[in-house]
Amino acid sequence: MSAASSTRLGMIGLGDMGRPLALRLLKAGFSLVVHDTNPDAVSTLVQAGATSATSAYEIGCSAETVFACLPSPAVSELVALGENGVARGNAVRRYVEMSTIGQDSMAKIHAGLAAHSISLLDAPVSGGPTGERAGRLTCFVATPREVFDTAEPALRGMSDKLFHVGETPGQAQVLKLANNMLNAANLALAAEMVLMARRAGIDEAMALEVINASTGRSRATEETLKNQMLTRAFHTGARLDILCKDTMLAVEQAESLGVEHSVALAARTLWQAAQAAGYGPLDLSHIYHFIAGEKPEAALAHVKTP
Repeated sequence: MSAASSTRLGMIGLGDMGRPLALRLLKAGFSLVVHDTNPDAVSTLVQAGATSATSAYEIGCSAETVFACLPSPAVSELVALGENGVARGNAVRRYVEMSTIGQDSMAKIHAGLAAHSISLLDAPVSGGPTGERAGRLTCFVATPREVFDTAEPALRGMSDKLFHVGETPGQAQVLKLANNMLNAANLALAAEMVLMARRAGIDEAMALEVINASTGRSRATEETLKNQMLTRAFHTGARLDILCKDTMLAVEQAESLGVEHSVALAARTLWQAAQAAGYGPLDLSHIYHFIAGEKPEAALAHVKTP
């Protein structure tokens, strides 16, 4: 029996990122117990070989190492520390928080878990569903080195690139928010400038080809707009709501650290406006249509049926 197959892990949260992460752990040979409020998501993992649990507490009673991939700071705090949370379990020794929740929430979870002698790994992932499918999912972790070393086999089982970025939980959150704000700002600005070129009569594909051969290129122009806008797929697998949440957290983080963030503020304002206009549940690549002045229903009409 391999070390992986003899190690039982827990996973809470089987959404756009949690589900593929859990499947990666199963593929790597780990035994896995899972929980999510969506029974269909749980069923998918059970069919793939996982065992289901009825609550976060039950997960905490079933595995020494528990992963969480959740949608908001409030949910993360409740799952970790709530009345029926993981911390009350009698088996858990390490909690791996993979959600993007900011430094303050991570500090609350850290303190709460420490009271139960549970180690915390601040371990967000970057790449999104498209990066996961392409085999380039990056995980960066802030935790004491000895804790990182213990969890490293499982972390490598679910990520393509793995970094230990610091000793204090919360540090990786700051880096993740910086990364996600850059992605949000780059995508919004790229959409504005491609639309500007289009209004001048330049073909969008030509505009992107020139930009991608020039100094303005970014992942937004090289991949997101090219692969979503030009093909009319508009399906990165990530909702606009989630990236909007990350821009708000990033601005709060910059303010708390006393960092100039005027450009970040502008990006946050635009993503919040898109959310307020009804784009929140749509794929984040539809920011292009919001910037173009279209309503969400008109944006959906652009999507090419597979």
